[in-house]
Amino acid sequence: MFGHADFRAGQLDILRSLFAGDDIFAVLPTGAGKSLLYQLPAVLGLAPVIVVSPLISLMRDQIAALRAHGVAAAALNSGNEPEETATAMAMISERRVKLLYVAPERLTLGDTIEMLARLRPKLLAVDEAHCVSRWGRDFRPDYARIGEIAHRLGDPQTIALTATAAPRTRSDIEALLFRRKPRLFLQSSRRSNISIAFRRRRSVARDVAEIVRAHAGQSGIVYCGSRAGADALSASLAAAGAPAFAYHAGMDAASRSAHQDEFLSRADAIMVATIAFGMGIDKPDVRYVCHADLPHSIEAYYQEIGRAGRDGLPAQAIALYGRRDLADDANAFAESAMDGRVEDRADMVELVRSLDCRWRSILLHFGEEPARCGRCDNCRRKLVWLARPAAAPRRMIAVAGRRLKDALIKQPDMQTSDEDMHAAWIEPVARDALSTEEARLLAGLKRARGDLARRRRLAPAAILEEARLVALASALAAGRGAASKELDLSPEGMRRIVESACAAARE
Repeated sequence: MFGHADFRAGQLDILRSLFAGDDIFAVLPTGAGKSLLYQLPAVLGLAPVIVVSPLISLMRDQIAALRAHGVAAAALNSGNEPEETATAMAMISERRVKLLYVAPERLTLGDTIEMLARLRPKLLAVDEAHCVSRWGRDFRPDYARIGEIAHRLGDPQTIALTATAAPRTRSDIEALLFRRKPRLFLQSSRRSNISIAFRRRRSVARDVAEIVRAHAGQSGIVYCGSRAGADALSASLAAAGAPAFAYHAGMDAASRSAHQDEFLSRADAIMVATIAFGMGIDKPDVRYVCHADLPHSIEAYYQEIGRAGRDGLPAQAIALYGRRDLADDANAFAESAMDGRVEDRADMVELVRSLDCRWRSILLHFGEEPARCGRCDNCRRKLVWLARPAAAPRRMIAVAGRRLKDALIKQPDMQTSDEDMHAAWIEPVARDALSTEEARLLAGLKRARGDLARRRRLAPAAILEEARLVALASALAAGRGAASKELDLSPEGMRRIVESACAAARE
């Protein structure tokens, strides 16, 4: 029925668990075939299935395909024509519907809840489940009520699906959505065919034009932080002869639809968009994603670059950043360390600053233990100093980082809140007089910090505060031994040590 000769990785295990009666929470990368996990059960008798989705265009595409195969599917959302709603209501009242797609805003209405309760659904599928979590990049209050509404529908078996959920987000989703402990299926988020790079921004229009020219004849997406930016960039690219189209929530629906159709139908089209574009778009030949402005979180960044290379062929993700992106983050983090969104922004900026493998940094954020990708800008420029062959220097750096965190971060007991933890490391740490060795190391660390500050055009304290440098010098001195003979204490080595300390303090 679905045209597949076999299952994709992980699908069969999830379906077996689903048919065994388990609630499911599946975090699967883009292109893993999430929709089959609720469509096939409906066809095989686990029906009716209620599918909660925020994507009207995706609902329409899936319903058209299902009906073409004789599957009774319908939708309730604000985009319905009156006759579409009438058809859906008739299918529900006659209990013929096998798959009913519902927008979250429609699901929360009292009459919808009463109608669905009478339908007695056997399976509730929650697509884009990261929207449930207050820590998710697309938190939507209506999504947060799905768990409560499911109880009013008779607690049907539930499957939650998303491509992006860091550990904190996963915990929130599980608490808000499930009444029974779900089985967690967690696949690696790595997209090995996507190479990642970050570039210093000079002129947005010129930099983006260079990237587009380098991919002439290929389809791409350029993400902007504002509607005005998307309009200006698309006009600039179009004036230069590129097939560029704007897309954002400020445009009328007809224009958005026309531009989306152009993008989907052409092999060389460029969509210049805000984050209003992309979720649920299945264009397999997008060869590059360019961020003209930095996203506000790693989860948002991962979701957006995941729209490239869905055919499995090589693709690129290039993000541009400016000095203000980094400076604003340093100030905001110090002023509002208890704000979850500020933390998300800080993590994103740390990804930009990091000398580690880009994919490794992203996957560590999602709770994985990955190896280097070998293809990102840092790997290609051999900036991944943590992956040097000599193990002893790596151990010294790791010990220094742990000692630094022990010195600067109050270890919480069971009663300590996250807010207390964040406040603790902002406070300066009192130190006794330095030893000769500590003073020598501190002088080298200060020189390295000053060099980094000049490169980034920041105040030295925005790189690493004095108290942290003192703690790091002490940690290095305390750990000296046979391994320290191999530790690179040259100016370049000291700079790398300060970079490592910045990452340790941020964590």
